[in-house]
Amino acid sequence: MAAEVLCGRCGALLTNPTAPCPRCGSPASGAYHRPVMAQRKNPWAAAALATIPGCGHFYLGHNLKGLGFIVGIVGFQLFDLGLDASVIGLSLGVPLELGPGALWVFSIVDAYRTAKHVEPARV
Repeated sequence: MAAEVLCGRCGALLTNPTAPCPRCGSPASGAYHRPVMAQRKNPWAAAALATIPGCGHFYLGHNLKGLGFIVGIVGFQLFDLGLDASVIGLSLGVPLELGPGALWVFSIVDAYRTAKHVEPARV
């Protein structure tokens, strides 16, 4: 677990825990450690950002998952666009339109649920 080492006298951040404090000059004991907690992400903000595919997951730091949602939704749309000009597209048009919409709604729900369940990491 990483932690910051602070001066016991003035609270300055010590880059070298064995050297004297650069601010006040007191000898460093290295005994005072303050763990730093990363801030928890807001689930509602993640869901609101996920209305743009992938952005909610980028906000949470799940970049590969966000990229996967972007590729999935755009790929579904491009595949459907190619079939719209054919006879197959006429018979499969409505089910193929529901696919990207369902994936988009799922990405919003997934961003919310991921933000609710992710514990903040200790830095």
